[in-house]
Amino acid sequence: MELIRRLGTVVLWLLIGLIGLSGVFAHFLLPNQIYAEFVSSISESLYQQELALSTSPIANNSHRILGLAFFVIGMLQFNQALRARRPTFHRWCGRAYIVLALVIIVTATILALRHAFGGVVEKVSTLIVNGFFCVFVLLGFYSARQKDFRAHRKYMIRGFALALFVAVQRPYFFVGLLFIDLPAEE
Repeated sequence: MELIRRLGTVVLWLLIGLIGLSGVFAHFLLPNQIYAEFVSSISESLYQQELALSTSPIANNSHRILGLAFFVIGMLQFNQALRARRPTFHRWCGRAYIVLALVIIVTATILALRHAFGGVVEKVSTLIVNGFFCVFVLLGFYSARQKDFRAHRKYMIRGFALALFVAVQRPYFFVGLLFIDLPAEE
């Protein structure tokens, strides 16, 4: 059982690394022209989506950067040894996690409503997932304030799982664009 838990942790860190590399580092570290050529070589519709996202730079950039910080802090929050040895650190990271989660919910909503790649289906699904995500994070915070740490843990795991569910789909979706070039919806 311990091996499975450790393997799961490694897989989660690898997924977060993949998300960070594909969504954050490539976007900000590559020169604009190289990044644009790279994205357009993958898919014209992905390139059009990146152009659309560039019209909302504050929401787009804060969602990417703070989203990566959210995932790193979230993974640290699940470290049992860290929670046991440094409870104050856990509490402060938890507060940052909640603030980051709320910012991510707002920016994801803005981006989905303005630039939904999947049209109305993506808009509706984003609003539903964001609603559940927000409820789980706020219930987790409330449970911690009430000293109900079992409920706190359950709600925070649910919230993190929803966020990871959304983020992990992105790389798979973009790989899919290599095979099917979907038209960007207006």
